[in-house]
Amino acid sequence: MPPSENYSIEVINEQSIHKIDPNDLLNVVQQILEYEQVSAAEISIVLMDNAVIHQWNRETLNHDFPTDVITFALNDPPYSDSNPCLEGELLVSVEIAAQLAGDVGWSIDDECTLYILHGILHLLGYDDLNESDQIIMRKKEHEVLTHLGMHPGSKDDRWNSL
Repeated sequence: MPPSENYSIEVINEQSIHKIDPNDLLNVVQQILEYEQVSAAEISIVLMDNAVIHQWNRETLNHDFPTDVITFALNDPPYSDSNPCLEGELLVSVEIAAQLAGDVGWSIDDECTLYILHGILHLLGYDDLNESDQIIMRKKEHEVLTHLGMHPGSKDDRWNSL
């Protein structure tokens, strides 16, 4: 599938834990954006290890631990009908994906796709700071993953509350 003229998606690989094909990620991001009816987007995805994402998490969010994904919305004003270009940067820990993928029953690439989807949903205005918002976001993740033909493994309990 050729990239949309209205999407500028950059993948920067700063890790050596797992080989990820950037073209596969570009295709997945395009499918997510099209499914969510995003007309234009400028998104950078930086793949990194736990040490680097830990540092970012500590310095930007005051959380002293590695995390799966950190999302930076770059829209000013925020993404909306009046500002329809979705702009952001996603920092993704491939190391966390590698640690968790086997436990939940799917590939490292699938786990990274989930983190990227999660970040894009944050850019679209979804949040997960409280339980009700987490449920809404998990339902949306499940919906989009299903659209992509991805199905969480039976050992993955992240969607059990749906």
